Amino acid sequence: MTDLSGSDQAGDDQPAPPPKPKVSRARTTAAGKPASKAGATAAGKPGSKAGATSRPAKPATTARPAATTTKPAPAATSVAAVRPESIVMDGGGMELAQADRISLTRGGITRAEATNVDVRQGGISRVEARDVAVSMGGIALARADRVSAEMSGVGIALSGESRINQSFVRTMFARDVTVDQAAVWNLAANRVTFRRTGVAGIVIARHVEGDMRVLLDWRGAIAFGAVVGVVLGILRRR
Repeated sequence: MTDLSGSDQAGDDQPAPPPKPKVSRARTTAAGKPASKAGATAAGKPGSKAGATSRPAKPATTARPAATTTKPAPAATSVAAVRPESIVMDGGGMELAQADRISLTRGGITRAEATNVDVRQGGISRVEARDVAVSMGGIALARADRVSAEMSGVGIALSGESRINQSFVRTMFARDVTVDQAAVWNLAANRVTFRRTGVAGIVIARHVEGDMRVLLDWRGAIAFGAVVGVVLGILRRR
């Protein structure tokens, strides 16, 4: 058996190990941490009282005026701005022609409104203008300050001054009329001048000059109208 007393004694003779030094951790509330709770709340939280005092105030927002979008009023388009200066037609047709000057050749227009109208071998149903001239053509209704027809036919003409040359006019109301080798069935005017034997059916005028052949003057027209009235009255009774 081994003697353990020597070893135990030897172990008891060895000095005890020195005690471990007690390490106490110092609190670093002021030095270790960058800021205290109050400072942290003041610097970190922008909503605190300290942050509110250090944060610049927001500028007062002024109310923006409501944007009112006003639509521009449509520009008034006058007839003078839309109407072209001139219309020149060589053949073809048009329903409505409006211009300062209309020149028609071998074509047709239903209605024409212009300052000057010139028709050559064409036709217009209704025309209103200041000056109307038709040559080898036809016009159903012409209303103008001046109407001149040459080798043409006119249904009804209302004008201030008219000149009919080798043409036929069904009915004409005018101030001054010159008939040159032409025929007018119904004519009412202030002054009528016939040249080179004109022919007229019924003429009612204050002054009549020239060589003419009148089928009925104003007296005959009145008598003819009375007879027609009597005949129509008898036929209605039957």
